[in-house]
Order: sequence, then structure tokens, then C-alpha cells
Amino acid sequence: MRIPLVTEIQRFSLQDGPGIRTTIFLKGCPLRCPWCHNPETQDVRQEFYYYPARCVGCGRCVAVCPAGTSRLVLNSDGRTTVEIDRTDCQRCMRCVAACLTDARTTVGQRMSVEEILREALSDSLFYRNSGGGVTISGGDPLFHPAFTLELAREIKARDVHVAIETSCFPKNWTVIEPLLDFVDLFIVDLKSLNSKKHEEVIGWPLQPILDNIERLIQSGANIRIHIPVIPGFNDSPQDFDDYISYLGRHSAQLDGVDILNYHVYGEGKYCSLGREKEYKYLGVEENPPETVVPLAKGLKLAGIKSVTIGGLVGITTDKHETIRDVGTGCIT
Repeated sequence: MRIPLVTEIQRFSLQDGPGIRTTIFLKGCPLRCPWCHNPETQDVRQEFYYYPARCVGCGRCVAVCPAGTSRLVLNSDGRTTVEIDRTDCQRCMRCVAACLTDARTTVGQRMSVEEILREALSDSLFYRNSGGGVTISGGDPLFHPAFTLELAREIKARDVHVAIETSCFPKNWTVIEPLLDFVDLFIVDLKSLNSKKHEEVIGWPLQPILDNIERLIQSGANIRIHIPVIPGFNDSPQDFDDYISYLGRHSAQLDGVDILNYHVYGEGKYCSLGREKEYKYLGVEENPPETVVPLAKGLKLAGIKSVTIGGLVGITTDKHETIRDVGTGCIT
């Protein structure tokens, strides 16, 4: 069983399933969404963040790097900092160990199932009192099927609610099927219903994702859909109509839909990872929250039981349904 790296174990999470939760972020994802706000979870390998503002230019990282990827530079303000070329980085993390100011920090730690359980289950009392539990996220946890299955099995054996956040990308249903016995909620990202656009932009075919969603529905699994609404990608009236039509056909079987408006929180991560040149959404402004109201109203009219919009407050629909802020904001 391949043991993945863990980028973070986030406690007291309120947006990754019902109640108070602990979310475990595994490293590794085959999709390459250009707006991804967790770029540190894409590569299965260990990486490091570099924060120039913390760097004092001591040169310790330069001295220990076996590949010579770092060098000292004198800025125009007279301050010495470090210039990094990560092309030949061996990911040995010697530079991180040598840094005295936390200007470099490691991204991804190897943790066993037992170590994850020890931390995640320490908040079991909060799970019971709030109807919460543990969410396995990423990256995509299905990129590590054997580990995710074992982790879900062990969490469920402790009588804790288990959710998984995934894009349902596997082309083989046998990757997902074993999880049905241990996962209480599948939270599935649905990025587009345009096959051509999905493959060109996301780098993965759409049809296997739809097949897996429909097989989850047929199996009686509890499913909640996440729709990331991205400027210029899936925010057109046609995109909204496609979502409403497709999800409306499955309205009786879905737990609900969460509309996640694009935000810029990932920009700093790309810069800290040395990947700012590949971030195609650098400088793209967030859509006003009102942009997704037609999608939310259409999904409600199509019969979806619960529709939420992240952070949207104080807007009323044509049917006088108020969108309230309850962490993610919701239409009730």
C-alpha cells in the first residue's frame, strides 16, 4: 500500500461536510485545474514553500543545497535574499532544515493510518455533539485508493461519520465500490458538463466522472455536489443550464449542491511554491456573489433539496427565499 503525504490535518472544519469536522488533506491529484486553490496537494512528492519576507539572507540554504538551486542576490533596496531555481531540486529538504527563520517550510509529511487516527479522533466528542466527523480530502483521496480505503475503514470502525471529497475521476469503478461500506457522504466536485472543455482545460475526460456519479446514485450512496464557478470557464448561462438540467434529473437522490464561487486565496501558494508562472488566474477578479444566484435559483426550482452559496448574505430570490450566511451561506 502506497502511503501518501499529508499536507494538513485541519481541525474544527465547518465546510467539508456536516457538523464540526477534521479534514485530512492527502497530496496527489491527476487533474490539473488551472484555478486550483490548493496547488500544494497536486504533486505526490514533497515540496517546500519559500517566504521571501522571512528570509534574512544568511546563506545557510545555499551552502547545504547539493544541486546548487539557490543563490544569494542583492536587491535594489540593499537587502540580501535568495533566488531559487527549482528545476533541478532533489527535494532533499536540507534547505528547510538549515533555515533558522522559517522562510522555507516543508509541504507534505508522511503519516501512517495510526498517526492520522490519533490526531483526527482526538475530537470525537465534538463530532458526536455536532453531527460531524472526519473528511478525507486532497488533492484527491481516490488517487491513493488502498490507503484511503484503509483510513475510511478504520475511522468508521470507531463509529465516526466519514466523508470523502473527490472528483470521482477513476476510470475503473472498482476503485470506488469498496468505499461504499465505509463512507457516509461522497462530496463530488463537478467542474463542467461540457466534455470538450473539461478534457482540454482539466486534462481529464468527463464521461468517467459522470459514470461514477451515476453508479454512486444507483448504489444508494449519500452524495453532495460541489460546483466551483470559475470566471470565463463555467459561469455562462449555458453552463448554468447544463448543471440545472443534469442535476435536476437526480434531485431526489442528491443530498444537495454547494456552489463555490472562485476566489483568489490560492495566489500566494503558487508564489510560495515557485509556480506563479503557471497560475493562469493570476490577477483574475472574483465574480460578484450575485453572479451565481441564477444557478442557485434554477437548482432549487429543479428540486434540489439543499443549495448553498459560499459567503453570500442578504439576497432574496424571486420566491422570497432568503440566502442566509451559515458558514457557507445557504438557500433554504
